[in-house]
Amino acid sequence: MAKVLVHNKVVSQDQIDAHWAEANDQVDIGLVLVRAGLLQQAMYEKVLAFVKNLEAKNAAAAPARPAAQPAAPAAAPVAPAKPAVQAKPAAPAPEPESEPALQIEGNNIYGESSSSNMVVEKVSGLETTSISSIGISTESDAEEADVENGELPSRFAIVSGEGSEVMAPETLLPTMNLKKVIAFARKFGATDIYLFADRQIMMRQSGAIFPATEQALDKTRVAELLAEAAEGFADGYKVVAGKNFSKTFGLPGVGRARISVTWDDVNPSVSIRVIQNESVSFDNLFLPQFCQSFANLPSGLVLVAGPSTSGRSTTVTTFAEMIAASRPCYIHTIERPIERLLKNPNGAIAQKEVGLHVKSGIAGIELAIRDGADVICFDHLESMEELNLLLQAANAGALVFAVTGGNNIHALISKLLMSVPETNRSAFACTLADQLKGVIVQHLIPVVQNQGLVLAVEAMRVTSTVANMIRRCDISQLVAAISSQKDQGVTLDDSLQKCVESGYIDGAEAWKRAYDSRRFAAYRPA
Repeated sequence: MAKVLVHNKVVSQDQIDAHWAEANDQVDIGLVLVRAGLLQQAMYEKVLAFVKNLEAKNAAAAPARPAAQPAAPAAAPVAPAKPAVQAKPAAPAPEPESEPALQIEGNNIYGESSSSNMVVEKVSGLETTSISSIGISTESDAEEADVENGELPSRFAIVSGEGSEVMAPETLLPTMNLKKVIAFARKFGATDIYLFADRQIMMRQSGAIFPATEQALDKTRVAELLAEAAEGFADGYKVVAGKNFSKTFGLPGVGRARISVTWDDVNPSVSIRVIQNESVSFDNLFLPQFCQSFANLPSGLVLVAGPSTSGRSTTVTTFAEMIAASRPCYIHTIERPIERLLKNPNGAIAQKEVGLHVKSGIAGIELAIRDGADVICFDHLESMEELNLLLQAANAGALVFAVTGGNNIHALISKLLMSVPETNRSAFACTLADQLKGVIVQHLIPVVQNQGLVLAVEAMRVTSTVANMIRRCDISQLVAAISSQKDQGVTLDDSLQKCVESGYIDGAEAWKRAYDSRRFAAYRPA
């Protein structure tokens, strides 16, 4: 199977070599590549069927294959026993033309030199693929091999996007370059830009999407804008059609942004998140006042959760800047990817991007622990192994801020506890209870009539009562405990109630997000 995949250029030999050790009697190399995301399931099934058919043909033909007769190629093969009655055999059906056999030399399992014949056939549908370069020169085979094997790029300097400010146009046109598009978005407070073929340039402002141009983009124009964004990739990443990716980039004069690209065959769909250039003060986060004390903790774990695009990364960045301004320390961030560049006037700061500076989030955490970081900011949690390492770092004396998912504190803590096997749950719960110092869950909700966004937040400082609940793996009364903490906690439902009573949001928005939706049953949509 490996030879067929490489011969038909479905995968590279380097990819085969990198994952060969994972194959065994139950899992072949093709299935390993499928699980690694390097081979599509449909293509694997097609190749597997071809290989099985080829093996069956070879097995059936091997015992009856006569010795070659080079001197008389037209003569009939000699039969092992002459029959009593000679009958002229019917003319055999013409055999399809096949590629000549290749002589493969190597070592057998005992280390002895051996050789064997191999017939290489082309599989219909595997001669070519739809992967091709878009607007960017191709890489050398060696560079491609490094990328496919997960090697870190040789270029890793972060592009700041600093330079002479690009003036934003009053009216945006599809023919304008990407710098003008981003400058326009910044001028009008748009957080996201969407570029799709045969669609207008769309932007998101205050949670609502609106068209920013009258004319639509064509496929060529989207590819050109994508190629312009690629000029700001810090690692020199080459865009390849059909390969989804998400990266940050910087263009001189317009700052930094995060781009996510998906594909419809060879046509890209581009989403760009505009990253704020200016820092955000704690007061402008509108978090409960007691949350400010999290920046003064000597060690422990603080979780910042919420839905996507709820400002979690901004909150963690603000805490990092508060700490940097208040005391000398070494701050280490691990991000997917790096968004805003930070400064530490009273100490040192290291910002590591997964895939650019470190191979994985786990490798980044291990590096931070080895370097003796005082503060670790991790954005964002994707596995329990990462959380366990962060708990180890907190136990060793570091103050850890971690971004994760979750709509409320009860659901978040419950998910963490239930994610651990029952045999290890008690030990994990004790560690979590000892190291967890605070939790913030935030929701950015559109204000009525699209006048902006307002924050609804659930937050708590972990008291001895809450820690004991976590230690016992019994959090049924957690929401009541948060509500009773007065100046040390606020529930999501109380925060939503204030937003509704103040006229910021519709009651239906509160009903949709509430922990106890019965509290907002009167606002339930018909």
